Amino acid sequence: MTDPIDLERLAARDRAVLDELVKKLGVRIWWVVRPYADDEDHTDDLVSDCWVAILEGLDQYRGVGSFDSWALAVSENVGRMRLRAAKRRPETALEDPTSVLDDAPDPEEELMQKERRKALACAINELPERERDAIMLHMIEERDIPETAEAIGVSRPVARSLVERGMARLCRMEQVRQCVMDWMD
Repeated sequence: MTDPIDLERLAARDRAVLDELVKKLGVRIWWVVRPYADDEDHTDDLVSDCWVAILEGLDQYRGVGSFDSWALAVSENVGRMRLRAAKRRPETALEDPTSVLDDAPDPEEELMQKERRKALACAINELPERERDAIMLHMIEERDIPETAEAIGVSRPVARSLVERGMARLCRMEQVRQCVMDWMD
C-alpha cells in the first residue's frame, strides 16, 4: 500500500512532505486536468491551481477513501471550473494576428499532435480507476512493474495485468487506437 500522508505536516506546508506528494501525484494530476486545457502550458498552469486548491482544501478531506483519490477529484473539479469560466469570458488577442514567424512549426502538425494528446488524455481518464492508475504509473511516469505494483498496493502479476488490460482497452477505443499503437512502439 502507499504511505499515509502526514496531513498536519502538509497543512503546515512542510517542504519535504509537499515535495514527496508532488513527486507522487504530479504527473497523475497533469493527466487528469489535461482534457480541460488548451495546451501543455495551460495544463501546467492548471496543475499549479490544483495544488493551491488541494492545500487550501485540506480541512475538507475527511479521511474517507484514499488521499490520492481525493486530491485527483479536487484537481478534476479545478479543471472543470476553469473550463466553465473560460467559456464565459471572451478571448482577447495579445499578439498581432497578422505576424508570422518564419521558424514556426507547422501549425497543422502542431494542431494534430495537440488533438492526439488531448484524445489520449480523455481516453485514459475513461479507464477504470485501477487500470488508469497502472497506466499512468507505468506508461506515463515510466515506473517499472514492481514500482507500479507497490504504488497501487497490488502484486506484480496484478499490476502487469492492469497495465495490459488498460492498454487493450485503450486500443479498442476508436478515437485513440493509432495514438496508442504509436505510443507502444
